[in-house]
Amino acid sequence: MELRTPEVLAWGLFAAALLAAAVLWRELRGRGATRRPVANSATLTRLPAFRAALRAHRARTAALAGAAALLAGASLLGAARPVDTTVERPQSRSRDIMLCLDVSGSMASYDAELVRTFRRLVADFEGERIGMVIFNGSAATVFPLTDDYDYINEELDGAEQALTGGSVQDAFFAGTFNGWGTSLIGDGLATCVTSFDRADTQRARSVVFATDNEVAGRPLVPLTDAGQLARAKAVRVYGLSPAPDGASRESVEMRDVVEGTGGRFYSMTDRGAIGGIVESVQAQEATVIESASRALRTDSPALPIAAASLAFVGLVVASRRWRS
Repeated sequence: MELRTPEVLAWGLFAAALLAAAVLWRELRGRGATRRPVANSATLTRLPAFRAALRAHRARTAALAGAAALLAGASLLGAARPVDTTVERPQSRSRDIMLCLDVSGSMASYDAELVRTFRRLVADFEGERIGMVIFNGSAATVFPLTDDYDYINEELDGAEQALTGGSVQDAFFAGTFNGWGTSLIGDGLATCVTSFDRADTQRARSVVFATDNEVAGRPLVPLTDAGQLARAKAVRVYGLSPAPDGASRESVEMRDVVEGTGGRFYSMTDRGAIGGIVESVQAQEATVIESASRALRTDSPALPIAAASLAFVGLVVASRRWRS
C-alpha cells in the first residue's frame, strides 16, 4: 500500500510528538505542587477494594489513551490517502470487421432485418474493431472501425430507425446517390474492402457483405473485380443474401465471389447464418496486440476507516464505563 500524500502523515506525527512532549513537561512541572501528604493512608491503599478500583481506573485510562491514539492515527492515515497500485498491460485482438450493407430499393424490405442481424453479430464479438459502410449508387461510411461497442450499438439503433422510416432517414442515406445508377454492388464491396485503415497483413480483416446482388446501373468496379481486390488485400468476404444459395444467377455469382476470398455465402433464411459468420471470423488467427504498460492507482481507505471505527467504539465504551 502506498500513500498519495505521505507528507500529511509526517506532519501529523510531528504535531503529535510535540503535543505529547508538552503534556509530559506540564505534568512533570506541576507534579510537586499538586501533591499533599496524607497521614495513615497506607491502611486505605492496602484494602482489596481500593486496589481493584485502582486497577480498573488504570485499565480504563489505558483503554481511553489507546483508543484516542488509534483514532488519531487512523485519521492521519486516511488523510494521507492510501492507494493500491496495479500494473496492467492492455491487450486487443487484431481483427477488423466491416459491415457492408446494400441500401438500394430492392433491399428496402430486408435492410431493417439486416441491421438487426448486424446487431446480433456485434453482440457475439469482444475486442474486435467494427465499422459500417452503406451503399447504393455510391458508398458512405456510417461509422469507421472502432472497438467502442456502446457507440456501435447507438449507430446501429440509429440505422434501424432510419431504415424503418424514422426522422433521421435523409441524413442516414446522404452520400449514397452519387453514382451512375443504383445498386452498384461492386462499387460498394470495393469501398468496404478499402475502408480498413491499417495496411499490415497480420491483422485478420473481414467484410460482412449484405446484398441481393441485383445491379441497376453502371458500376465503376464489377463485383468480380471487387472480389479480386479483396483477395489482394487478404480480406475475407462473408456474403449475406435474402435469396437462398443457387436460387438465382445473382446468388450464384455472389457465392463464387465471396468463396473466392476465403469467405462463405449465407442466406438470411438460414437460422445458423449468424453463428456461422461469427465462428468463421473468430476462426481466423489473430495476433494479440499488447499496449504499453500503465499503472492504475485506486484509493484504498478500508483499513483506516475500519481502524477509526474500532477506535471510536472503544472511546464510547471506555467513557461510559468511566462515568459508571
